Amino acid sequence: MVEVKAPSAGVGQTALFIAWMRQLESERPDALFRDPLAAAMLSALSQDPVLADVAEVIKQTHRSAEGFPAYFAVRTRFFDDEILAAVRGGIRQVVTLAAGVDGRTVRLDLPAGTRWFEVELPEMTEFKDALVAGSGLPVACERRAVAADLREDWPSALRAAGFDPGQPTVWLVEGLLMYLADAVGEALLAGLTDLSAPGSRLMLEHLKAAMLQEEGRPVRERVEEQGAQWLSARDDLEQWLGGHGWQATVYAGDDPRIGHGRTVAPLPACWLATAALTAGER
Repeated sequence: MVEVKAPSAGVGQTALFIAWMRQLESERPDALFRDPLAAAMLSALSQDPVLADVAEVIKQTHRSAEGFPAYFAVRTRFFDDEILAAVRGGIRQVVTLAAGVDGRTVRLDLPAGTRWFEVELPEMTEFKDALVAGSGLPVACERRAVAADLREDWPSALRAAGFDPGQPTVWLVEGLLMYLADAVGEALLAGLTDLSAPGSRLMLEHLKAAMLQEEGRPVRERVEEQGAQWLSARDDLEQWLGGHGWQATVYAGDDPRIGHGRTVAPLPACWLATAALTAGER
């Protein structure tokens, strides 16, 4: 039997929190998606004290921001739709940076030949590998786990895992940039752009700048209770991505055009972007 041990405090527990949010969505009769890996995680960790800590944060969060889970449901569905459109359009190489407990490799209907790289810290990679193996869920594509720190030389680790920079790539940067200092986020975007062939697509989330001010304090406190911290936010995603060669369309997290009828809480206030690499840019 595969042993599944919860990750330590910090961003690892934040990943458990988000997976639980996806499970809450999956239980709805009108769910925007269903995530069996999140259910497997809750089952595997049912007796782990770490999960009890995460449960308490969830309770506090629900009390402080009504409609809070809806944001994560809308975010997940938005990126699901964008990724599926890209792979059905012919891209067969996907990379998730800071994959957490993302269940897309077991729940999305992916075309044959899709290769999906999941880049994460070594501890989270070990946890995710054990979770996928122990769940018994069939993987919908060729899944390759890449243990690397995104603040260091992660491109070399990605290449070593078999990533081909000569092929178009779908990049997913979800729930990550707000935990990185501005300079690290800048280097990360430059690094993935350098690895991107023409035709590549980028799906990206970032905080609105107000979340680092008084307006965002209630949600920041919930994040900090999990041992993590928001370090960056910005309101110029179109210009920022454009400066790196990506033509982006950006939506607010509570934009009804992407909400599927859900009412999303005003906090946390985030941006969701989908972008295409401008011809000739690398």
